[in-house]
Parts: sequence; structure tokens; C-alpha cells
Amino acid sequence: MPHRRLSRTRNFLTCAIFLVAIAGFCPSLATSAQYSVEAVKAAYLFRFAQYVEWPEATSDAPFIIAVSGADDVAAHLERLLPGMNVNGRRAEVRRVTRVQDLEGVHILFIGANTFGRTRALRTRAIEKPILIVTESEDGIDGGAVINFIEVDRKLRFEISLNAADRSGLRINSALLSVAARVERRPQGALNCPDGNGRRQRLHGCRIRLAGAGFRRGA
Repeated sequence: MPHRRLSRTRNFLTCAIFLVAIAGFCPSLATSAQYSVEAVKAAYLFRFAQYVEWPEATSDAPFIIAVSGADDVAAHLERLLPGMNVNGRRAEVRRVTRVQDLEGVHILFIGANTFGRTRALRTRAIEKPILIVTESEDGIDGGAVINFIEVDRKLRFEISLNAADRSGLRINSALLSVAARVERRPQGALNCPDGNGRRQRLHGCRIRLAGAGFRRGA
């Protein structure tokens, strides 16, 4: 049936994106039965870059993935990014704590433990063409374009097209098709960097299955 074929196609794309991301870093992870959640998040952060279009920038400038408050994820990126590139630009990781650290950043990942303490950082990042990625219940309300969520021990993610438009970013439809949720707020809905805004969901909100199993630690 058409519906079943469509579901199989989406599931295949989900697995392909994840496995290519992991294999691009370390082949042994691609064949492992389980992955640490930190390794999976690091892989996804790099892979997201392949499906997002930023405004034009200097071609020889490095592609910077910044991390705030997620030392384990930063450590994985520091081990895995050397030698990698995004559209011909070398990929680098940067640990950030101050607004000044955001200069030249393309992706900003904010860990759950520091989300509530990064309002100034998020407010400044929102004003720039930065893909903000979080892992908090209030992530989308707090300005994130992509927010990791956990369902049945699987790492999934939701995407806010409204936030992407605000930051001047274009999300490839292939990434949208494997998101757990794609959300566009009604016009006039508030976008609160402090995470206190009430999220308004559309009845047409699409639910997608996308995820990878993981284990805690490692």
C-alpha cells in the first residue's frame, strides 16, 4: 500500500542519515549495537550541517560547531572533527561561555544542564545566522531551531521552521522528513529566549519517527 511504502522510505532515510553520520566519524561506531548518547548527539550536530543552508560567508573561514555546557559532547567533537569539512570548509569545535565567543559560529549546541543559565547567550545567538540546537523541554520556546528529545530510549529531534526563518537559515526537506516534529508557530506567537513562552501547536503538525538507540555514559 502507498502508506506503507512511504513509511518504509522514511524509516530508511532515517537510518541512512544516522549511519552515515556515525560512519563518517568512526566506522566502529556504525557497526556497534549501541551508541553513547553523547556520541550520537555529536554525530547529529555534524550531520545537521549537511542539511542546512547558511547565508553566504567567506569560503576559507572554518565551519564552527560551538558547545555550551555539554562537555562530553564537546569532547566527542574534539576527537572526531579533525580532518572533517563542511562544503569544503574545515570543521572545528569551540567551547563557549560568553557572548563574545559566538563570533563566526555556525551551530551552537546548549546542554540541558546549562540551558537556564544561557539566556544572554541564546538571545545574542538568535540575532545571528546560527543554528541553535538544544536538548531541553523548553528548547523550542527558548529559541532553538532544533531540539533533541528522547522517546522510548531513542534520540529524536524536533525542528522549528519559524526559528530557522528568523535566523535566515534554510532547512533541507530531507532533514524535515525525518524529524520527530516540524513546527511553525502561528503568526504573532511569541518567541521567548527565556523559555517562558507558551508554545502554540498547529493541528497540522507532522509527526515523524526518527531516532537512534543509545546507552547512557561512555
